[in-house]
Amino acid sequence: MTFDLKDYRSALGSFATGVTIVTTLDSNGNGHGLTVNSFASVSLDPPLVLWCLGNKSDSYDLFSKCDAYAINILADNQGDLAMRFAGKGDQKLAAGDYATLETGSPVLPGTIAAFDTKVVQRIEAGDHLILIGQTLAYQRHDGQGLAYFRGQFGSTSALAKS
Repeated sequence: MTFDLKDYRSALGSFATGVTIVTTLDSNGNGHGLTVNSFASVSLDPPLVLWCLGNKSDSYDLFSKCDAYAINILADNQGDLAMRFAGKGDQKLAAGDYATLETGSPVLPGTIAAFDTKVVQRIEAGDHLILIGQTLAYQRHDGQGLAYFRGQFGSTSALAKS
């Protein structure tokens, strides 16, 4: 079976996801971020999460070799932030623009949750690298999440009313 890759990608976009920015530090201690919607919980015991890094990402060298990262789950008013870290080019964070927990990975303000993790496994799969991390610390805040569906941002607010 052959796939029309553009149509296949559109079909995959029919699955609504949350939106995150994964952050880490480079060898000089500078923070970097990358918008990601391929985040998932793997296990509660031990507390494991994963995300997928595209092999062609501008940030591949940095994130594929990092020892730790933070998953920042965006609030529904952070679409501009998601777009900033979704594109090519400068994905650096200013030193005062974030806090840290256990690993020192940047934790962004205004998010509804963040998971600070150390990398425990890397798995090559197709055109992506799966990074599995063990959560060392986390935080959770009230608010609605930013959702992504068929190329559009939205809010989880409709779900909160049910």
